[in-house]
Amino acid sequence: MKAALIGTVAVIAAMLATAVSQERTAPAPAAAPVAAAANTPVRFPSFDPHYPPPSGARDVFQLSQDYPATFADDTFPWMAIDFKAFPTEYLRAVLDYCLEGNGEVDFKVQNNRVRKWYHTPWLHDDGAQFGAGREWRRGLTRERMARPFDLHRKQTVRAQNWAVGFYNDRGAVSLGKVWRTADGRPDPSKSTFADNTVACKLLFTDATTAQIPYLSRTKTWTANIYPDVAYDKPRVDRTVRLLQLDVAVKDPRMADTTGWVFGTFVYDGGAPGPTVWDRMVPVGLSWGDDQPVRTDANRDGVFVNTALTQVRINSTLVERSGWNYANRAYVLHHGLGGRLNGPIDSPVSSCISCHGRAGTYAGTTASKIGQPMNMAFFSAAKPSVYPMAQFDEFFKPIPGGAHIETQSGDRYMTTDYSLQLSAGIRNYYQNLRNPPPVADSAPRAGRPAAAAPAPLPTVDRDGN
Repeated sequence: MKAALIGTVAVIAAMLATAVSQERTAPAPAAAPVAAAANTPVRFPSFDPHYPPPSGARDVFQLSQDYPATFADDTFPWMAIDFKAFPTEYLRAVLDYCLEGNGEVDFKVQNNRVRKWYHTPWLHDDGAQFGAGREWRRGLTRERMARPFDLHRKQTVRAQNWAVGFYNDRGAVSLGKVWRTADGRPDPSKSTFADNTVACKLLFTDATTAQIPYLSRTKTWTANIYPDVAYDKPRVDRTVRLLQLDVAVKDPRMADTTGWVFGTFVYDGGAPGPTVWDRMVPVGLSWGDDQPVRTDANRDGVFVNTALTQVRINSTLVERSGWNYANRAYVLHHGLGGRLNGPIDSPVSSCISCHGRAGTYAGTTASKIGQPMNMAFFSAAKPSVYPMAQFDEFFKPIPGGAHIETQSGDRYMTTDYSLQLSAGIRNYYQNLRNPPPVADSAPRAGRPAAAAPAPLPTVDRDGN
């Protein structure tokens, strides 16, 4: 796979060259990192270059990227818990592990004194001026927007959602293998994660507590994001509130199937407990997509589908008609057919279905290098209009580990359920495709302007 990619880089370069006047000279795109000297690893950028911090800014986000070559021989409390029988206890054990030492440093994860955590490279710039790249204050990237009533009955306007994710040292070893290569180009074939790799993601929203009452007393950050969901104006500082927290574990007990256990939490301002983390309530846990089960796949709303066997849903969060929730949390949808998805996520997909389709094009067509797999049939806005003819394509089981999958006739190298890896690889190649800056963009007399290559599809839950 990597040899095919390397062999086509020259083709990409030639293709890009035809889109730019041969008479103009410009520096090579900064997208292709090359080691400055032997044993001197490239430092990946930390934030979107379109929106850098102002001069003299303090407390600027720094990418945690000193990826280790080996990981510690550790023990993991969740391995003593049957996640199918005791999903809440399993998720709490994973959450406690993710929080240990990170709260004290406010999630500057490289400063964690208990165990360091690491970010995935190349989420800083997706090649678009008004893109989803990392903002400079917290390293947040843009997630799927919340439509009216996605999150609460009082939510009448759309809301922006932004997130930051990180891996433990076991995951970081694979991040280093993918990105710290001799030629500087990502190698997705190295993306198989070790057992007990853990990924954690904090998801924030700019929705107010008036719109989402259960966000009372939640964690807040200042983030440099867009003024509104039009995403067409320069970024500004805004308050964002912690709404959702996702975890994923490469659980060795799932080695013969997906390899992973996914879980998601929602913040509940009315829940007991003295800290924000005490008030994070599990939405559910999943380790598969129940491909044979079509029951209620076209049913809108929130419900517990008892036909599913590879998911555990917290029924106490299912909205009940006529209840006065005040500042208590509830959910208005799960994934398709009652599969697991978080409140911010799409109701026509699931955690497992989207992450299983983390992958990058493995063929030799130059125009497709860096192209990600399609994650879901996002053209369907809600389950009741989901075409069941698409079900098997997006809900069939995907094995764990880096391997070849075929989608729509094309071959893809999967990135072991890591959408952050596939998104980073996409962004890397998109930046190679972007024409370098030129002083004069006017075409020569008698020669039409050459069109830039079409942008690669993005990796996001809003669809492309």
